[in-house]
Amino acid sequence: MSAPTITSIHIYPIKSMGGISLTEAEVGMRGLQHDRRYMLVSEEGRFLTQRQTPELGRFHLQYNTHQTGFLVTFQGDTLAIPLSLDHQNHQTQIANVWDDRVEVLSAPSHINQWFSQKLQRDVSLVYQHDNASRPVASEYQPNTQSTHHVSLADGYPILVVSAASLSLLNQQIQHNNPLAEPMEMSQFRPNIVVDNLQPHQEDSLGTFELNSTTLHITKPCSRCILTTIDPITLERGDEPLRTLSTYRKENNKILFGANALCLKPGKIHISK
Repeated sequence: MSAPTITSIHIYPIKSMGGISLTEAEVGMRGLQHDRRYMLVSEEGRFLTQRQTPELGRFHLQYNTHQTGFLVTFQGDTLAIPLSLDHQNHQTQIANVWDDRVEVLSAPSHINQWFSQKLQRDVSLVYQHDNASRPVASEYQPNTQSTHHVSLADGYPILVVSAASLSLLNQQIQHNNPLAEPMEMSQFRPNIVVDNLQPHQEDSLGTFELNSTTLHITKPCSRCILTTIDPITLERGDEPLRTLSTYRKENNKILFGANALCLKPGKIHISK
Protein backbone atom coordinates (compact mmCIF):
# COMPACT_ATOMS: atom_id res chain seq x y z
CA MET A 1 0.00 0.00 0.00
CA SER A 2 1.32 3.45 -0.89
CA ALA A 3 2.11 5.76 2.01
CA PRO A 4 -0.24 8.76 2.07
CA THR A 5 1.22 12.24 1.70
CA ILE A 6 -0.42 15.40 3.05
CA THR A 7 -1.64 18.04 0.59
CA SER A 8 -3.59 20.29 3.01
CA ILE A 9 -4.43 20.68 6.70
CA HIS A 10 -7.52 22.40 8.12
CA ILE A 11 -8.94 23.26 11.51
CA TYR A 12 -12.39 24.64 12.38
CA PRO A 13 -11.94 26.36 15.76
CA ILE A 14 -15.68 27.08 16.14
CA LYS A 15 -17.87 24.16 15.15
CA SER A 16 -19.65 24.66 11.80
CA MET A 17 -17.97 27.98 11.02
CA GLY A 18 -15.22 28.76 8.52
CA GLY A 19 -11.97 26.84 8.65
CA ILE A 20 -8.32 27.86 8.80
CA SER A 21 -5.82 26.28 6.41
CA LEU A 22 -2.41 25.45 7.89
CA THR A 23 0.94 24.22 6.67
CA GLU A 24 1.54 22.27 9.89
CA ALA A 25 -0.40 21.32 13.00
CA GLU A 26 -0.03 19.61 16.36
CA VAL A 27 -2.17 16.49 16.65
CA GLY A 28 -3.34 15.26 20.05
CA MET A 29 -5.77 12.69 21.37
CA ARG A 30 -8.79 14.96 20.72
CA GLY A 31 -7.64 15.81 17.19
CA LEU A 32 -5.79 18.73 15.67
CA GLN A 33 -4.85 21.51 18.08
CA HIS A 34 -7.65 24.12 18.41
CA ASP A 35 -9.99 22.13 16.15
CA ARG A 36 -13.68 22.34 17.16
CA ARG A 37 -13.05 23.24 20.78
CA TYR A 38 -15.56 26.11 20.57
CA MET A 39 -19.19 26.01 19.47
CA LEU A 40 -22.32 28.12 19.66
CA VAL A 41 -25.24 26.83 21.71
CA SER A 42 -28.87 27.85 22.01
CA GLU A 43 -30.49 29.12 25.21
CA GLU A 44 -31.19 25.47 26.04
CA GLY A 45 -27.50 24.55 25.61
CA ARG A 46 -28.05 22.70 22.32
CA PHE A 47 -25.27 22.88 19.76
CA LEU A 48 -25.78 24.88 16.55
CA THR A 49 -24.58 23.86 13.10
CA GLN A 50 -25.16 24.93 9.51
CA ARG A 51 -27.74 22.17 9.20
CA GLN A 52 -30.34 24.37 10.87
CA THR A 53 -28.41 27.68 10.96
CA PRO A 54 -26.72 28.09 7.55
CA GLU A 55 -25.68 31.66 8.49
CA LEU A 56 -22.85 30.11 10.51
CA GLY A 57 -21.11 29.69 7.17
CA ARG A 58 -20.72 33.48 6.96
CA PHE A 59 -18.40 33.58 9.98
CA HIS A 60 -14.76 33.40 8.89
CA LEU A 61 -11.84 32.72 11.19
CA GLN A 62 -8.12 33.36 11.22
CA TYR A 63 -5.35 33.51 13.77
CA ASN A 64 -4.43 36.95 15.00
CA THR A 65 -0.99 38.32 14.08
CA HIS A 66 0.92 36.52 16.84
CA GLN A 67 -1.30 33.41 16.89
CA THR A 68 -2.33 34.18 20.48
CA GLY A 69 -6.02 34.15 19.62
CA PHE A 70 -8.56 34.05 16.80
CA LEU A 71 -10.29 36.77 14.83
CA VAL A 72 -13.88 36.02 13.82
CA THR A 73 -15.25 38.10 10.95
CA PHE A 74 -18.91 38.45 9.99
CA GLN A 75 -19.89 40.77 7.14
CA GLY A 76 -17.04 43.17 7.85
CA ASP A 77 -17.24 43.15 11.66
CA THR A 78 -14.46 41.42 13.57
CA LEU A 79 -14.35 39.94 17.07
CA ALA A 80 -11.27 38.70 18.93
CA ILE A 81 -11.54 35.49 20.97
CA PRO A 82 -8.80 33.71 22.92
CA LEU A 83 -7.29 30.38 21.88
CA SER A 84 -8.88 28.79 24.94
CA LEU A 85 -10.85 29.52 28.11
CA ASP A 86 -9.90 28.53 31.67
CA HIS A 87 -11.82 27.47 34.75
CA GLN A 88 -10.50 30.33 36.84
CA ASN A 89 -12.23 33.06 34.86
CA HIS A 90 -15.19 31.35 33.17
CA GLN A 91 -18.31 29.58 34.38
CA THR A 92 -18.96 25.90 33.77
CA GLN A 93 -22.13 24.70 32.05
CA ILE A 94 -23.44 21.59 30.31
CA ALA A 95 -23.92 21.60 26.54
CA ASN A 96 -25.44 19.01 24.25
CA VAL A 97 -23.77 17.66 21.11
CA TRP A 98 -26.13 15.12 19.59
CA ASP A 99 -26.81 12.72 22.48
CA ASP A 100 -23.69 13.70 24.43
CA ARG A 101 -23.75 15.99 27.45
CA VAL A 102 -20.44 17.82 27.65
CA GLU A 103 -19.01 20.06 30.37
CA VAL A 104 -17.93 23.33 28.77
CA LEU A 105 -16.85 26.83 29.79
CA SER A 106 -18.95 29.90 28.95
CA ALA A 107 -17.41 32.77 27.01
CA PRO A 108 -17.61 36.35 28.40
CA SER A 109 -20.90 38.19 27.93
CA HIS A 110 -19.56 40.63 25.31
CA ILE A 111 -18.65 37.70 23.07
CA ASN A 112 -22.08 36.11 23.48
CA GLN A 113 -23.77 39.44 22.78
CA TRP A 114 -21.77 39.86 19.57
CA PHE A 115 -22.79 36.45 18.21
CA SER A 116 -26.40 36.93 19.37
CA GLN A 117 -26.60 40.25 17.55
CA LYS A 118 -25.20 38.78 14.34
CA LEU A 119 -27.58 35.80 14.38
CA GLN A 120 -30.52 37.79 15.81
CA ARG A 121 -31.19 35.17 18.47
CA ASP A 122 -29.84 34.41 21.93
CA VAL A 123 -26.77 32.20 21.65
CA SER A 124 -23.65 31.57 23.71
CA LEU A 125 -20.12 30.61 22.76
CA VAL A 126 -18.74 27.72 24.82
CA TYR A 127 -15.36 26.03 25.01
CA GLN A 128 -14.49 22.40 25.73
CA HIS A 129 -11.71 22.35 28.33
CA ASP A 130 -8.98 19.72 28.37
CA ASN A 131 -10.50 17.65 31.17
CA ALA A 132 -14.01 17.47 29.72
CA SER A 133 -15.17 13.90 29.22
CA ARG A 134 -16.62 13.01 25.84
CA PRO A 135 -15.60 9.45 24.94
CA VAL A 136 -15.62 8.19 21.37
CA ALA A 137 -18.37 5.56 20.84
CA SER A 138 -17.36 2.38 22.66
CA GLU A 139 -17.50 0.17 19.55
CA TYR A 140 -14.81 2.33 17.95
CA GLN A 141 -12.45 2.58 20.90
CA PRO A 142 -9.11 1.06 19.85
CA ASN A 143 -7.63 -1.77 21.88
CA THR A 144 -5.46 0.49 24.04
CA GLN A 145 -5.26 1.14 27.76
CA SER A 146 -6.58 4.71 27.52
CA THR A 147 -10.09 5.83 26.56
CA HIS A 148 -10.18 8.06 23.50
CA HIS A 149 -12.15 11.29 23.69
CA VAL A 150 -13.41 13.63 20.98
CA SER A 151 -13.63 17.40 20.74
CA LEU A 152 -16.92 19.12 19.87
CA ALA A 153 -16.79 17.52 16.41
CA ASP A 154 -19.81 15.39 15.50
CA GLY A 155 -18.32 12.10 16.63
CA TYR A 156 -14.63 11.57 15.91
CA PRO A 157 -11.46 13.63 16.40
CA ILE A 158 -10.08 13.69 12.84
CA LEU A 159 -11.50 13.51 9.30
CA VAL A 160 -9.18 12.27 6.57
CA VAL A 161 -10.09 12.61 2.87
CA SER A 162 -8.00 11.64 -0.14
CA ALA A 163 -7.72 13.97 -3.11
CA ALA A 164 -8.43 10.96 -5.35
CA SER A 165 -11.84 10.48 -3.71
CA LEU A 166 -12.85 14.03 -4.60
CA SER A 167 -11.48 13.65 -8.13
CA LEU A 168 -13.56 10.50 -8.69
CA LEU A 169 -16.65 12.20 -7.29
CA ASN A 170 -16.26 15.15 -9.65
CA GLN A 171 -15.79 12.79 -12.59
CA GLN A 172 -19.02 11.03 -11.67
CA ILE A 173 -20.91 14.31 -11.22
CA GLN A 174 -19.78 15.70 -14.57
CA HIS A 175 -20.50 12.41 -16.31
CA ASN A 176 -24.11 12.75 -15.13
CA ASN A 177 -24.27 16.50 -15.75
CA PRO A 178 -21.49 18.02 -17.93
CA LEU A 179 -22.56 21.54 -16.89
CA ALA A 180 -22.28 20.85 -13.17
CA GLU A 181 -19.78 22.82 -11.12
CA PRO A 182 -17.13 20.61 -9.51
CA MET A 183 -17.28 20.08 -5.76
CA GLU A 184 -14.68 21.83 -3.63
CA MET A 185 -12.91 19.93 -0.86
CA SER A 186 -14.03 22.63 1.59
CA GLN A 187 -17.62 21.33 1.36
CA PHE A 188 -16.49 18.17 3.16
CA ARG A 189 -14.67 20.01 5.96
CA PRO A 190 -11.71 17.63 6.25
CA ASN A 191 -8.89 18.01 8.73
CA ILE A 192 -6.28 16.26 6.62
CA VAL A 193 -6.32 15.89 2.84
CA VAL A 194 -3.98 13.17 1.59
CA ASP A 195 -2.61 12.16 -1.79
CA ASN A 196 -0.79 9.16 -3.19
CA LEU A 197 -3.87 6.95 -2.64
CA GLN A 198 -6.55 5.40 -4.79
CA PRO A 199 -10.11 6.77 -4.50
CA HIS A 200 -11.54 5.95 -1.05
CA GLN A 201 -8.42 4.07 -0.03
CA GLU A 202 -8.46 6.19 3.12
CA ASP A 203 -11.27 3.92 4.37
CA SER A 204 -8.89 0.98 4.67
CA LEU A 205 -5.67 2.58 5.92
CA GLY A 206 -6.08 1.00 9.35
CA THR A 207 -3.30 2.19 11.65
CA PHE A 208 -0.75 4.32 9.81
CA GLU A 209 1.89 6.97 10.34
CA LEU A 210 1.73 10.58 9.18
CA ASN A 211 4.97 12.42 9.90
CA SER A 212 5.55 12.00 13.66
CA THR A 213 1.97 10.94 14.47
CA THR A 214 0.19 7.61 14.35
CA LEU A 215 -3.47 7.63 13.29
CA HIS A 216 -6.09 4.91 13.26
CA ILE A 217 -9.08 4.84 10.88
CA THR A 218 -12.24 3.85 12.73
CA LYS A 219 -14.75 3.83 9.86
CA PRO A 220 -15.84 5.66 6.70
CA CYS A 221 -17.55 8.97 7.46
CA SER A 222 -21.31 9.16 6.84
CA ARG A 223 -22.29 12.46 5.24
CA CYS A 224 -25.29 14.75 5.72
CA ILE A 225 -26.93 17.74 4.03
CA LEU A 226 -24.14 19.99 5.33
CA THR A 227 -22.10 18.86 2.32
CA THR A 228 -24.75 20.25 -0.05
CA ILE A 229 -24.36 23.84 1.22
CA ASP A 230 -22.21 25.98 -1.06
CA PRO A 231 -19.49 27.45 1.21
CA ILE A 232 -19.61 30.79 -0.67
CA THR A 233 -23.31 31.37 -1.43
CA LEU A 234 -24.72 29.14 1.36
CA GLU A 235 -27.27 27.87 -1.15
CA ARG A 236 -28.31 24.25 -0.77
CA GLY A 237 -28.28 21.87 -3.74
CA ASP A 238 -28.54 18.16 -4.52
CA GLU A 239 -24.86 17.45 -4.88
CA PRO A 240 -22.72 15.74 -3.79
CA LEU A 241 -25.20 13.47 -2.01
CA ARG A 242 -27.17 12.66 -5.17
CA THR A 243 -24.14 11.30 -6.99
CA LEU A 244 -22.47 9.74 -3.97
CA SER A 245 -25.65 7.78 -3.26
CA THR A 246 -25.18 5.95 -6.58
CA TYR A 247 -21.86 4.37 -5.58
CA ARG A 248 -21.06 5.17 -1.93
CA LYS A 249 -24.23 4.19 -0.09
CA GLU A 250 -24.14 1.46 2.54
CA ASN A 251 -26.87 0.66 5.07
CA ASN A 252 -28.71 3.86 4.09
CA LYS A 253 -25.61 5.96 4.85
CA ILE A 254 -23.73 7.95 2.24
CA LEU A 255 -19.98 7.72 2.80
CA PHE A 256 -17.12 10.05 1.96
CA GLY A 257 -13.80 10.36 3.77
CA ALA A 258 -12.80 8.46 6.90
CA ASN A 259 -12.96 9.12 10.63
CA ALA A 260 -9.71 8.74 12.51
CA LEU A 261 -8.27 8.65 16.03
CA CYS A 262 -4.80 9.72 17.12
CA LEU A 263 -2.84 6.86 18.70
CA LYS A 264 0.44 8.76 18.98
CA PRO A 265 0.43 12.58 19.29
CA GLY A 266 2.87 14.57 17.21
CA LYS A 267 3.13 17.12 14.45
CA ILE A 268 1.99 16.90 10.84
CA HIS A 269 2.98 19.12 7.92
CA ILE A 270 2.16 19.48 4.26
CA SER A 271 4.44 17.30 2.15
CA LYS A 272 7.21 19.13 0.35
